[in-house]
Amino acid sequence: MTAPTVGTGLSGPATADAAAVYWNPGALAYIERPTLLLGGHIIVGHIGYTRERRATYQRPDSLNFALPIAPESVDSTKTGSAQSVGATPFGAAPTLFGAFPISKRVVVGFGIYAPFAALVSFDEGGAQKWAIQRATIVMVQATPAISYRFHDALSVGAGVSYVLGYGAMSKVQDFGAIDDVGRALARPPISQNNSFGANAPPGVRELNSMARPFELENALGHGITFNVGIASRPTPKLLLGLSYQHSVDMALTGTFRLNMNDDFFTKDLVSQGMAFKPEVAGTATLRFPLPRSLRIAAAYDATPKLRLGTQLGYTTWSQVEAFDVSARSPDLVMPKVGLSDTAHIVLPRRWQDTVAIDVSARLQLTKSLAGWVLAGYRSPASPDATIDVASPDGNRIVANAGVWLALSQNVALLGEVKMQTILPRTVVGSDYDLGNGTYSLTLFAFGGHVEWKL
Repeated sequence: MTAPTVGTGLSGPATADAAAVYWNPGALAYIERPTLLLGGHIIVGHIGYTRERRATYQRPDSLNFALPIAPESVDSTKTGSAQSVGATPFGAAPTLFGAFPISKRVVVGFGIYAPFAALVSFDEGGAQKWAIQRATIVMVQATPAISYRFHDALSVGAGVSYVLGYGAMSKVQDFGAIDDVGRALARPPISQNNSFGANAPPGVRELNSMARPFELENALGHGITFNVGIASRPTPKLLLGLSYQHSVDMALTGTFRLNMNDDFFTKDLVSQGMAFKPEVAGTATLRFPLPRSLRIAAAYDATPKLRLGTQLGYTTWSQVEAFDVSARSPDLVMPKVGLSDTAHIVLPRRWQDTVAIDVSARLQLTKSLAGWVLAGYRSPASPDATIDVASPDGNRIVANAGVWLALSQNVALLGEVKMQTILPRTVVGSDYDLGNGTYSLTLFAFGGHVEWKL
């Protein structure tokens, strides 16, 4: 999610193309002819994870809910490396942009694009099941924008975006990590001593009775945000760009199913006021923010055929402290043990802000053919404490190569390959031993666009 495939490999805060609607609306004012940019990317890759359990766990069939663990209850098989798991993300990211000069100084534009997306599917029984089994999260933005050029050396622009979000996910929810469950078992009439809750130690996690499959489906939500930008051409050879993308809080609401088909929850505590249906269904809302970002870039025509570029970016991923799911159903109400119709499931993230840097070169090979290359770096958002396969991350290396082919004075084709990969990452400091192990991530985006100047 840190290297969006929006527009082409040539697009950016210091590029005057139709994708400036997203990258820098201030640069739209330097577009002299009505322009459409249509295309997208096919994204495919691989995510790998080998979990390493470094803590002490008890046998999963145990009903000992509080520490200490009796020596005979320790599960000696839950130690060291588990079997590796992997996922092959695959998806499409279409884009449509348009820019239309309405005077010598004013250009309007529009865009439909998906700057944030995550599509993964793992083995349902793999070691990662406590974090994620499958997930589809896509944010689509529709943005009208306008740019005004004060004079040749300075223009400003702004856009307003409608954000439509879709989400679906499944995982095995560890009820031993939920505060409400720990409190319900501890208070009368059950009065069962336990160490459950958000800070539960590994010794009382991953028990069979507390391992409840959870699915969220067809979750939709929307929001409004904006972006602004400044572009400057102090000399004919140099274009500078500065842009800001504002944040937006998203709340995706859909349906959920929670498998409670275990005797502990359906039969054993009936006389004490706790009796769940084998399957609980209702509505659920997934909440998280999309971050702010600031980008600054420069493009310089070193020779009539060679353009050099650079871009710096800063994204406030620290806004994402957690993914919060609120599940509501009348089947959750247990008044005798203090359970209401709403359960909260929190996936802590505590992400950190990231920086990005790119350098690029574009070479005009002939009048109708050009090529470009780009290399870049992205710092990681996920800290060791909360990383898992729901947000695999690390120090990312980004590369891009593409070609521009003019079919006529009005139509050009652009094709490219983008790659991003994380450097090898081994984690030993995960909170509660949840995400320790080794992570790998490599993504490829194969893009094709048509640029039509009217």
